[in-house]
Amino acid sequence: MKIKYNSEIISGAIFTIVGAALWLLTPSQIRTKETTAITAQTLPRIAIGGLFVFAVCLLLEGIFAREKKELVVTRESFRSEGFKKELRSLLYALFLIVYCFLVKPLGFLIATALLVVAIMVFYGARKWYYYAIPLAMVGIVYVIFHEMLHVSLP
Repeated sequence: MKIKYNSEIISGAIFTIVGAALWLLTPSQIRTKETTAITAQTLPRIAIGGLFVFAVCLLLEGIFAREKKELVVTRESFRSEGFKKELRSLLYALFLIVYCFLVKPLGFLIATALLVVAIMVFYGARKWYYYAIPLAMVGIVYVIFHEMLHVSLP
């Protein structure tokens, strides 16, 4: 089976939709009663707006591109090195999705520590200090935000 595709159109369209959805969801997810020009929604809106603008640029680049890549799908393509790399990327994304669902019931500290350990095991880290450094950073972030700045973490 042969598939002709343009990766810029695909990723541009996906991230344009994601950016628009996040832009529309921001008021319901980040509620604020502030009336100043800069509120709790300002920084997320800037980041989401940038995501949307660059996604539209990528989509337009893909639309006006002349060449399309051709993908030939065979049984051997599922055993290829490129497919294995993509599968690893999908598994990494799955870790992040599971983390999103675990943060609320387990709390920031435990869920983030589990994520760090899972990623380190996934990438085959063998030395103890490869685990200690990111786990210490999780602890430092927790202390700074929760204890010092009094930011409510899940």
